[in-house]
Amino acid sequence: MRERFRQRTRAAIADSRLQEALDYHAGRRMSAWEEAFDSLPNVDRHRQRAHEIRRQTLENLDHYLEHFTENLEANGFHVHTAKDAEEACRLAVGIALRRGATLVTKSKSMTTEEIRLNHALEREGIRVVETDLGEFIVQLRGEPPGHLVTPAIHLRREDVAETFERELGMPYSTNVEDMNTAAKEALREVFLSAHVGVSGVNFGVVENGVLCLVTNEGNGRMVTTLPPVHIAIMGVERILPTMEDLALMLKLLPRSSTGQKISSYVTLIGGPRREGDPDGPDERHVILLDNGRFAMASSPLVESLFCVRCGACLNACPVFREIGGHAYESVYPGPIGSVVSPGLFGLDKYGHLARASTLCGICLEVCPVGIDLPTLLLRVRDSYIREVRQPILMRWAMDFYGWLMVSPWRYRSGQRVGSWVSRLLPRRLGWLRWLPPPLSSWTVSRNFPLFSSRPFLMRPRARPSIDKPRETPRRMSNEINSNVYIPEHEDLVERFGRELEDIGGVFIRCEEGEVPQWIASRLKDLGVSKLLAWGEQGMIAILIQHLRNEGFEILEPELPGGTDPDRFARLAELGNADAGLTGAVAGLAETGTLV
Repeated sequence: MRERFRQRTRAAIADSRLQEALDYHAGRRMSAWEEAFDSLPNVDRHRQRAHEIRRQTLENLDHYLEHFTENLEANGFHVHTAKDAEEACRLAVGIALRRGATLVTKSKSMTTEEIRLNHALEREGIRVVETDLGEFIVQLRGEPPGHLVTPAIHLRREDVAETFERELGMPYSTNVEDMNTAAKEALREVFLSAHVGVSGVNFGVVENGVLCLVTNEGNGRMVTTLPPVHIAIMGVERILPTMEDLALMLKLLPRSSTGQKISSYVTLIGGPRREGDPDGPDERHVILLDNGRFAMASSPLVESLFCVRCGACLNACPVFREIGGHAYESVYPGPIGSVVSPGLFGLDKYGHLARASTLCGICLEVCPVGIDLPTLLLRVRDSYIREVRQPILMRWAMDFYGWLMVSPWRYRSGQRVGSWVSRLLPRRLGWLRWLPPPLSSWTVSRNFPLFSSRPFLMRPRARPSIDKPRETPRRMSNEINSNVYIPEHEDLVERFGRELEDIGGVFIRCEEGEVPQWIASRLKDLGVSKLLAWGEQGMIAILIQHLRNEGFEILEPELPGGTDPDRFARLAELGNADAGLTGAVAGLAETGTLV
């Protein structure tokens, strides 16, 4: 694995198309990250609180899981536990087979990638379709995801156009709108006819047994509401004690992941369809996956389980930005993957990944929950050297180094010899340009500093003055714009409108009596004739009646239960709507979000 990693790394660096794609995405992600956190005051305080929540949760994991399971079951979920990937796949496949499923839709989930669920379902003759756009693209190409958040980060627009031309029959076009339309048309029938939907879980809330999904595409809600059966698969570490804790994480995760104040969709799932509900699955299953997590929770790598899978450390890492995710050959790449992969899947198989780091510390700076990744990477390196047999040349070199360092006389003699030998080697501007093998692997890409002719230990020791206090070096602060001023009495409606428009929404402020006519006029301008409408507020009933009087056809989202063939026919009918109309419980001024 170690040598194969080197080969894949060299190939990635030499791939100009990959380099172009990685450079483009990395620049955009980090710019968005900086801008998003500029709008959040007291960032350090939020990160410290998030770190403490994750630490306290992992320290009491058994306790929280017990209560989480109780509350899930009280909400009508079927709860299953899986000790490893094989058992998790067996549970999910068994649920699908019992319901006679031949088609499964999937929302984005790294946990299902970890257990290779797609392969397990396909072995039983069940078709699996990824519905996240990036996952859909890489599935068409037969590739694994290249990033925790953006699966197709390694692809250029031209690569996607070629894939759609070959796999979907779309005329070659690099126009993003054309490609989105092609994907939407390909997935439409899949959404309307799937028997089972599978998703991951961003967070599970212990106090009320609710699942939270954070997405930027509507596919997540389609997968978790349209099929008659929904299976959610989550690692046991993905739980939070309270809704207040969830609110904090929702301030940090979207900003760190995609540079948004909040993602396009935050979905809270409280159970299966209940009597009187117009839609939703009749069964919801939750599979709680261990697969090495309990062992990691009691190991020196426990802090890596604090991870919320935002991908910020990948976006910032100078190594990942050069080689991409596929070089790691693990479902979890980048700095966090270089710790999680050895911890979950074996030190002998993935321990070498921890050496693919400069230990620059940028991963710690950008982590929303303050995971000390540089320290964790050093712990993996230490364990790897101690527990995994190293190449004979490395063992000889380390034995010699240890022999040299334990004797002050040998160490000083080595310094003198090194200084003398370095004068015989080619140099330029005080740097060595070439070293003999095996040290030549260093000077292939960078120079090496000259050995000092007067080593530090041979210089007179200067005693610090007792009268002058020693200056403490300044550490780089992780605080980002902590003194943002937010007007105490700002008009919340105006702020809501401004935030909504910033994310592409249209905000109209009008009198209540003007709403029906404005909406009817707007829908006519858009060419809408068939409308899917839902909502319990009194205004919705008034709107629906007004729109009917204006000649609009109104569809109501009432679905037959189970796998009744009428359910799928009704879904197809509802899918013909030109637009949707809903009410909202509230609007959040901070993010322009509708609840």
